[in-house]
Amino acid sequence: MSAALKKVFYNRVRRTCRKHDIDIKMEGAPKNYRSVQLLKDGQLLLGDYAQGREPLNVDWKKFHDELTKYGFVGGIK
Repeated sequence: MSAALKKVFYNRVRRTCRKHDIDIKMEGAPKNYRSVQLLKDGQLLLGDYAQGREPLNVDWKKFHDELTKYGFVGGIK
């Protein structure tokens, strides 16, 4: 996935999370994240974790599709 496409889906996920009060928790140094979790009222909705020593390559399109499937749509522009 290209960097521009990743940014598009990251922004969609971020806006949807802001609208529905879902917290995005990223662990690790910037550009070298080990895990990304989406939490709603302290409950884990979605998560992605790095395997081995390589940094996590977050699939924001997958997060966006899963949020849509769970009924969390729309977002703040």
